[in-house]
Amino acid sequence: MIKKWVENVGANYGRVRIIKLEPTSYESTLENMHPDDNNRITEEGTGWVVRAWLQLTDNPDSYMIVREEKDDASTEHRIPCAAGAQFLVDSERLWHAVWHDSGKYSEPRYAVIASFESGPELESWVQSQLP
Repeated sequence: MIKKWVENVGANYGRVRIIKLEPTSYESTLENMHPDDNNRITEEGTGWVVRAWLQLTDNPDSYMIVREEKDDASTEHRIPCAAGAQFLVDSERLWHAVWHDSGKYSEPRYAVIASFESGPELESWVQSQLP
């Protein structure tokens, strides 16, 4: 299923991994917010590397938190992590972390993170996934 999901995007991809995240507090999540370093070896003339998430477990009260500035809550957006949720993040530009609320969950959450090259193929996939 995971291999098929990655390949069906149709864009060039790099690292693909399954992550396990234990429940945590909101405060701890904010302390762990970070930008990625996806493009340090990106060659001139190729697409920008972005990350896609596919939520494997059903945790609708967990959220990917993204911010323009780490310490500026006014820029915060929350993406729910229900089973099957998929989203792209320019994770090098945005500060991000997932809040898997320890007040609501005792089990870990699982997701796939894949690195894709931006370009027409990725844009076509995004458009095909819209409601």
